[in-house]
Amino acid sequence: ELPHDPYIGNDGSWIYDAADKATGTSFRIIRSDIHNYSFVEEDTFDLGLMDESFMSSEFIDTQLSRKQTHYKGYPALDCKYKDKDGQLYMTRFIIQGPHYYTLVAHSKQETAAMSSFLNSFEIKPFVYREARLQKDTSLYFTVNTPVFPEEKKIKLDMPRYSRFGDEEEEDESEEDQLQGGTFRNKIITNDTTGEKIYIIFSRSPRYYYTKDSSGLSGDKTVSYMGDTTWIVRLKKKAELPNKMKVWETIISDTGSSRTLWNKTFYMDGIGFSLLTQMDTLSQPSSFLKNFFDTFMPVDTLKGMNPFVKKSKLFFEDYLSKDSVLHKRAVKHISEIVLDSADLPQLKQLIAEISWEEKNYLDTKEALIRKAGDIKTTVSARYLKELYYALDDTVELQYAVLESLLQQKTPFAYTTFRDIINNEPPVLDFSNNDYGSYRRRLSSIYDEDYQYDDGKFLDELSDSLKLTKTILSDLLPLLNLDDYKTAIMSLLGEMVDSNLLKPQDYEAYLGKFLIEAKQTLKKQSIAEKRKAIEKAEESKTVTKAVSYSGRDEDNDYGNADLSLYATLLMPFWEINPAVQPLIQQMLRSSDKRLKYNTMMLLLDKKKAYPDTLMKYFAAMDEYRYELYTDLKGKKQLDKFPVQYNTHIDLGKSALLNSKSYGKPDTIVFAERLPTAYKGKTGFIYFFRYKEKKDDLNWKLATVGLVPENPKEFEYEDSTSQVLSKRFYSPLLNMPRYNKFDFTSLTDTKIKEGDSLQDLLKKELKKMLYSRRKSAKQFYEDEKERTMAMPGYGE
Repeated sequence: ELPHDPYIGNDGSWIYDAADKATGTSFRIIRSDIHNYSFVEEDTFDLGLMDESFMSSEFIDTQLSRKQTHYKGYPALDCKYKDKDGQLYMTRFIIQGPHYYTLVAHSKQETAAMSSFLNSFEIKPFVYREARLQKDTSLYFTVNTPVFPEEKKIKLDMPRYSRFGDEEEEDESEEDQLQGGTFRNKIITNDTTGEKIYIIFSRSPRYYYTKDSSGLSGDKTVSYMGDTTWIVRLKKKAELPNKMKVWETIISDTGSSRTLWNKTFYMDGIGFSLLTQMDTLSQPSSFLKNFFDTFMPVDTLKGMNPFVKKSKLFFEDYLSKDSVLHKRAVKHISEIVLDSADLPQLKQLIAEISWEEKNYLDTKEALIRKAGDIKTTVSARYLKELYYALDDTVELQYAVLESLLQQKTPFAYTTFRDIINNEPPVLDFSNNDYGSYRRRLSSIYDEDYQYDDGKFLDELSDSLKLTKTILSDLLPLLNLDDYKTAIMSLLGEMVDSNLLKPQDYEAYLGKFLIEAKQTLKKQSIAEKRKAIEKAEESKTVTKAVSYSGRDEDNDYGNADLSLYATLLMPFWEINPAVQPLIQQMLRSSDKRLKYNTMMLLLDKKKAYPDTLMKYFAAMDEYRYELYTDLKGKKQLDKFPVQYNTHIDLGKSALLNSKSYGKPDTIVFAERLPTAYKGKTGFIYFFRYKEKKDDLNWKLATVGLVPENPKEFEYEDSTSQVLSKRFYSPLLNMPRYNKFDFTSLTDTKIKEGDSLQDLLKKELKKMLYSRRKSAKQFYEDEKERTMAMPGYGE
């Protein structure tokens, strides 16, 4: 009931406005459409977000009342607010599937018309025109629907990854794209009703093979996004006349009136999936029902059965005189699965490949790595023969050696040893810290994960017990400059893992001692030079402003000296020259070198000056790191008691949260009690400035801190890498602890604002943002969730 036909607008949400000028009462209806394809949030939480959104409006002063209810069956929330002019707002928030309705009545005081307006609201079914047959040529389906977007041929100029890096390669044809494996998606949208259907089309690659067909079984468990705890409202399974399998489910979750309707089609590596969000109280519209009922994959699309081995097809394509087939096979060598029965034919391809082949070296290397994937004695012997036959091509020799070590068998390792002892290749790649990085990568994935980069020496770290069996034959490589750093690093790892005894490499002790002494002299010279430069700098009247905060005073340690200390430590009691050398490292003015040396002595149960623990605990930059390291070693009792306070550790944890650009000043502000995921404690708030001369303070948060003053952090037994699915070798993926709220936020503390109100608002934002439907709720959030199916839209 409105005083007149409403004014209608759309600013991303549909808005209907009307006003009764005689009484000074205005009315507004808002409909926002928010689709999520991976979860359904609790109704009470989303209604709370709507309330939070309205209450955060600048004109609102206070909330007068708040009542959870149901309106004509739909989850609802009734609220009253007073604005800064003392006028009244009566609101009703209603959720219907992906549709969020906000009803607002505004006047100087409450009137009957305001309640009549709220109670007259009714959600009616959508009305559509007659459905028509539509065909989608890019996703290969037909459907009867009243809503369908106009097909536009838009070419997206996006680079595609190719192991061969062929920049001159022409655009792939549609058939090439299908044969190489395709994933495409589209969202069918009705802008008026706000309904959406998400469609996925996929085709597995031509040579894809898997033995696991359990996903096609008719098990009774419904799993969606890896979760089997959904409430199943509908489950159907069917088969089309062409033998294509069809699954259909409607699922919901506890505390939610929303549902996800999914229909999936599959046959021979070709899959289609339809997904939409609805509610449990309304029948699907004619648009949704027609689409799901009449959707049909085209008959002309042919796939390849992924449960049938593809090696025969691959060899036929590779040897084909048809250049398209040959090129296709070459491009997808890395995808083919071969076994011992395929080795004779693979050897023939490697032997017969000629320099006339485009991308000869890359193609031959890819074929060699396929031989390495066949983990048999016969394959290892063949790789050894191949190594000597490739004496003019060192890159391919690297591939042979890396493939041998990736087999991780005793025979492959002894074969590698024989090659390295007889004819080690010259190395033209840098053996820096890549090995340790790669091991971090391997720990994230399954232990048999492989990353082919040609740097074969880092493979020795993946199976230290196997490496131990050939170590004595590898030690002479310490005398070769190319190999020295890598073999020393390998020794250091094995010493850390307690796999070596002093006598295993005692012959090289004298060499290590001399080199360590020389390295220590160089370190001492560098430290004196740095001290002189700093003293000279302090004499100048003016000094340039640093924009890196504390970073300019960082000490970076000496990795070489720390490695020598690790290798020399087993000789602590045996050789009298070792103790003085390591103790000299403790006297270094480089704090990082001093810290690493102290932790090494702690690990090996050797004596160190008692004052060192207090020395590092007293420094903001090291306190939290020391606390964490001691906690990990179960020696937290050694942490100095006077620095084991929430505020001291919190300040240090904030500095530790940034690897560079650390803030200049951090000051404790307040703490607020908090409960999260069954744990209670505090969130500590700090004020910080990035640079000393900044005009504004910003907020920093630390927590969740337990109530017990002797404890600082909650352990998370489910702690895991943030994202395996989207892992990039360019990123160092940290482990995610769900109780970790420590952050240097971008929230500014404005002069005159109530600090207590700001802290409460920030705390609510922190807690809300951990819920799926609130990830994008706060527009000022620094890191936004990707707008893609599976993460909300």
